[in-house]
Amino acid sequence: MPFLYAGDLLKEKSEELKLELVAGHDGLDRKITVPDINRPGLAFTGYFEHFPYERTQIIGIGEYTYLSDLEHSKQVELLNKLFSHPNATCCILTRGLEANEAMIEVFSALKVPLMRTSLSSSSFIGDLIHYLDGKLAPSVKIHGVLTNVYGLGVLIIGKAGIGKSECALELVKRGHMLIADDIVNIRKRFGRALIGNGIEITKNLIEVRGVGIIDVKNIFGVGSALEESYIELVIKLEEWESVKKHERLGMEEYYTEILSVKVPEITIPVGPGRNLAVLVETASLNQRLKNRGYFTAKELSDRLGKEIGKNKS
Repeated sequence: MPFLYAGDLLKEKSEELKLELVAGHDGLDRKITVPDINRPGLAFTGYFEHFPYERTQIIGIGEYTYLSDLEHSKQVELLNKLFSHPNATCCILTRGLEANEAMIEVFSALKVPLMRTSLSSSSFIGDLIHYLDGKLAPSVKIHGVLTNVYGLGVLIIGKAGIGKSECALELVKRGHMLIADDIVNIRKRFGRALIGNGIEITKNLIEVRGVGIIDVKNIFGVGSALEESYIELVIKLEEWESVKKHERLGMEEYYTEILSVKVPEITIPVGPGRNLAVLVETASLNQRLKNRGYFTAKELSDRLGKEIGKNKS
């Protein structure tokens, strides 16, 4: 399970999110395991049923005012209930709020980091969730090539030696962009979107049999490579088999599941004389039309149906 140390959050985002550590310096090794956050207002009233202790806790002006109006002993009691749990991670005050005596006392004793930001709650929470989602998103590595064709993220898969890298190279020559070759790291982000990128050691590189390793960015320019891309279409390259029935009209829609997310998939048979790059370009444009509600094969079927109806009448 992916995790992030509270200290990493402070180190990486202190400048951008205006974060500073107020108390609990000895707890920076606490692990953040979920990208969700929580505002503990209801718990401050004494309701702890189903409280998400594992989430990063955010205290805004409302929670802060309510807590500050309580007696010191009651503040200490509530804060201890919330943050003495073994899954407690950290707490962040927004709007530059000053930590009161009870907070300093409890967070220091429990060794739970208490941070502060000058940003408003709404602004800070949005940015924090985006950051945590990127760091803690479920991920998987897939053998294939990821390209961006006409603005569409296309994952090309198939067995070794089928021509994935050669197809990607031709696409780059035709003005499209490479994201990853050989190993594609895929993360599921908020909203069930899949985002793919390459591993650092092979960044911008393609292995072409007979030629060797080439640096796409240095050969074709900075516009030939992209850091990451959404994955919106999977193209499976498959050896041509004359006895196998291949899709001709495209009436059926097929999907593949990656991290429990369904992605449209098409299979392209590989054979002599077939220009794979052109086929991938065409498939990408056709998928873009489908995304906009225009299904060419069904449109043809409707036309044929109307024509047959005319002839019968």
